[in-house]
Amino acid sequence: MTIDHGTAMGHTVPAGPGMGTCHLIHHPSPRDHYLLDDLGPGEENFALAGEMPVAHPLFNDGPGRFHDAQIATETVREVGEFIGHRYFGVPDDRPGLFFRLALDLTDLSGWRSPHRHPGEGGVPVTTRIKVRPANVVDEVPRGLDFHIEILIDGLSCGTGAAGLVFLMPRIHRKHVEHVRRAQLAVPELDDSPDGPLRPATCAEVGRYLPENVVISEPTDCARGRLSTWVLTEGVNPVFEGDERQLTALHLMESLRQASLLAAGRAHGLPAERSMPVSCEVNFRGQADLDLPLRCVAVAGQLGRDTEGRPSVPVTLTVTQRRRTVAEARTRVVRDY
Repeated sequence: MTIDHGTAMGHTVPAGPGMGTCHLIHHPSPRDHYLLDDLGPGEENFALAGEMPVAHPLFNDGPGRFHDAQIATETVREVGEFIGHRYFGVPDDRPGLFFRLALDLTDLSGWRSPHRHPGEGGVPVTTRIKVRPANVVDEVPRGLDFHIEILIDGLSCGTGAAGLVFLMPRIHRKHVEHVRRAQLAVPELDDSPDGPLRPATCAEVGRYLPENVVISEPTDCARGRLSTWVLTEGVNPVFEGDERQLTALHLMESLRQASLLAAGRAHGLPAERSMPVSCEVNFRGQADLDLPLRCVAVAGQLGRDTEGRPSVPVTLTVTQRRRTVAEARTRVVRDY
């Protein structure tokens, strides 16, 4: 991934496996036109331009009817911390952590994956990013607010928002250690599977490869509510992180899969022709990979979207030892 901020100097950050090359272009505001090295606390605008991946181990696994919407959120997540350090003066030793994320696919036609003939090239995708500082202390923000617009092949087809907080390293480490000790010190909060877990069926979660299935076959189903477990052993290495904590990609994929599974089990929406067209996630804490993670999904009433397509709202909660890790609301639509 190449970073171009409009000066003679270039910056490069690693892209994920199979993601190809993206260019982050900084569009300086008029006040910074002649002072590009000043790190002001005001709004900044960027464009992240590239092509849809064709060989990603996760995003290109499945029926191939749609581009994976996680491509947009994952690339923004990859550059969010960089933007804070480079353009807003946040010290490099403060890691960034997203605590909320929302995405709405405003035109599903742009997300349908077209057939490309050899030599045609990939499908261009551009994400316009507006970034505003939050909780500024001594001219350095403690967080950033992101507003995005997604264009695929020139068509505007998605909008989103996200919140990123920068953590004080020592405070963050103490918090993680405290949560881990607290979880282990209260055995009555234990919440574990009753027996060995069996992965959900690939077709029901929109994947082909078994290693990309990250939720179990439901252990409890009743009245549109299903309870599954997030799988952390034997999954694709793309989900691995630097620490023994659940990565954002792993969590987002489990929410996507549970949404499709719930909509399919409750109302018969086939995963291969369906897609979450909206997603709103609040991250409440980090999850330890050494402890079981439960994901509960509740499908609402079957309805119709503005184009008459079957539409199902889904509410999801991910917990670990009865502590909430994430809460989400999605809407799954069946396309024709």
